[in-house]
Amino acid sequence: MRLLALGLLSLFALLGDLSAAVRTKVDLVNLTPDIRAGEKALVALRYRCDPHFHIYWKNPGDAGASPTIEWTDKAGAEIGPMIWPGPTLLDQAGVMNFVYENETLILFEVSVPAGNTGTIALKGKAEWLECDDKGCWPHDTLVALTLAVGQGNPAYKYDPKLYPALRPAIATTATSDGKTLTIALPADRKLADTWFPERNFVTPNATSQQKKAGGRLTIELRDATESLTSGPLNFTTRAEDGGFIDINVKLESAATKAATETTAPHAGGPEWQPWTPEAQAKALADGKIVYVDFTARWCATCQVNKRVYKQDDVAKALTQSGVVLLKADWTKKDSVIADELRKYGRTGIPLNVFLKTGQPPAVLSEALTGTEVTTALKAVAAGKAYQAESVTHPFAFWLLLAFGGGVLLNLMPCVFPMIGLKVLGFAKEAGAARRTVVLNGLLYSAGVIVSFLALALLIVGLKSGGNSVGWGFQMQSPGFVLATCILMVCLGLSLAGVFEIGVSLTGSVPMGEGDGRVATFLSGVLATVVATPCTAPGLGAALGFALDKERSTAETLLFFTVIGLGMALPYLLLSVFPRLAALLPRPGEWMESLKQGMSFPLFAYALYLLWVLNALVEDAAWVRDASLGLALIATACWILGRWGALHRSDKERLTAKFVAGALFAGTLAYLYATLP
Repeated sequence: MRLLALGLLSLFALLGDLSAAVRTKVDLVNLTPDIRAGEKALVALRYRCDPHFHIYWKNPGDAGASPTIEWTDKAGAEIGPMIWPGPTLLDQAGVMNFVYENETLILFEVSVPAGNTGTIALKGKAEWLECDDKGCWPHDTLVALTLAVGQGNPAYKYDPKLYPALRPAIATTATSDGKTLTIALPADRKLADTWFPERNFVTPNATSQQKKAGGRLTIELRDATESLTSGPLNFTTRAEDGGFIDINVKLESAATKAATETTAPHAGGPEWQPWTPEAQAKALADGKIVYVDFTARWCATCQVNKRVYKQDDVAKALTQSGVVLLKADWTKKDSVIADELRKYGRTGIPLNVFLKTGQPPAVLSEALTGTEVTTALKAVAAGKAYQAESVTHPFAFWLLLAFGGGVLLNLMPCVFPMIGLKVLGFAKEAGAARRTVVLNGLLYSAGVIVSFLALALLIVGLKSGGNSVGWGFQMQSPGFVLATCILMVCLGLSLAGVFEIGVSLTGSVPMGEGDGRVATFLSGVLATVVATPCTAPGLGAALGFALDKERSTAETLLFFTVIGLGMALPYLLLSVFPRLAALLPRPGEWMESLKQGMSFPLFAYALYLLWVLNALVEDAAWVRDASLGLALIATACWILGRWGALHRSDKERLTAKFVAGALFAGTLAYLYATLP
């Protein structure tokens, strides 16, 4: 137990060092000695990085995140946007970033209220990402500054030449053939060779390879993530006096058209815009074809669908047809998007639809293919209907669609990691009495069906209260996503052999007779829980029909029961027909290898859920804490497996359970108490 205590002390010391290892000092400083009411004063966020560390410019480059501040108290003053100094180019093994090192001041203009003769107390929460060649760490801190209206304020010295926004900009012109951007260099100025783009119409790698010749600057446009025509073309570079200056580039009109027509799709696929009812209406009024992708980070099927947009033929077809691409992000609950979904008879996602004025919507399948996207686009462009009105289908058709969708859920990325666990269970039962095998199959099926019914009742109850909910709605709750992420980590560690939680929870290792039956039922519940971020082909349309306001509660419950039956069917067949189960390999060493191997899909799913949390919470500091929390939970599992095993003494097992339980419970309590 001394080793255990020493290990815990070392772990806590390490975590304490990590949490305290802020390598950038941040504070607010005043730059204006004479502060007058009704006029403007300058203040600055001062960043002082340790050697070899850096923070990022407003365009970070290949990776990174720009510093931000959220003002919590302005004392009645108006504070303008950030005024950035010019950056430097940092090459880290081919990863190009635009950064600041050592000391950096980011300025703000403060409009002092007229008639103020006292003080102005400014407070805010500053957030930044600091990096070195070993990694990056997000941090935040509270900053405050009190300004006295009048003369004699202490003023920190700064160099105004470093701030291009404080100096007159240079205007010039450029042409483009879609592959390169050629800029006319101002004849009367001697500017630096590296021009930093304010947005991503030029990649950081292309920035580092700019070429000057014959009074022109040539930059490659390959792999850029934004088009030349989607915004202003502004650069920042060093002037002759050592300061920075902005360059506003105007793309000649003829070149603009050529660049738009000839530019190949970007490496990441066509360019998307955020969906709003206004953006959709404007594009349709302009005679454009509109493609709307209703998506969310927690929707695993949506993420799989996105691979289609990167296919060369799809990207080319969308670009050549001038399709306006709109992304309706439903990661967080949004009643406007929910209302839009209902117009198509849906209460959940994914939903992908082509729109054109004067034509019925072309609704695509839940599981996209490149062929379907291009086929639907051709139909819409030709003025033809792509999909018949679905309301003409009989009730039995929707039940069949729901049943088939439930069966196919087993092949979706959310449920697939659980398949190996059930195979293990049936392999272990291959030699058991038929009664036991059938009972386990029925219990698992009951767990699935009861879970679907509970989900249906919850959705119906929430909808009756006026809430906009549908399939996967619980994935919009950070608390639920965090719990699922922790569950996946614990199950994965158990399968990997770190500790034993009775892998019986997944139905693969029976405990006692009573415990085994409960665990088998719970394995069906678990399979349903992890299935909710996915939608099988046909299931989305069936769910939309089932949750339509015209459906009665009884019809909705019937639909969800049928979905559950479809999902449970493969396992029910294996248990009821022993000859099918007999086809499985007999228990042996292969099962341990499969069990350990199936831990990796669960870990991958946990990482995916952490990515979802990052979008739901939007608090880098809390996501960092959640990541450390998962490490602590993994440590608790390791302690339980290492010192809580049966061959240990009673004292060691009791101590291990207490320490592991305290560490696990304490971590959960902290994460949920601080959950934004």
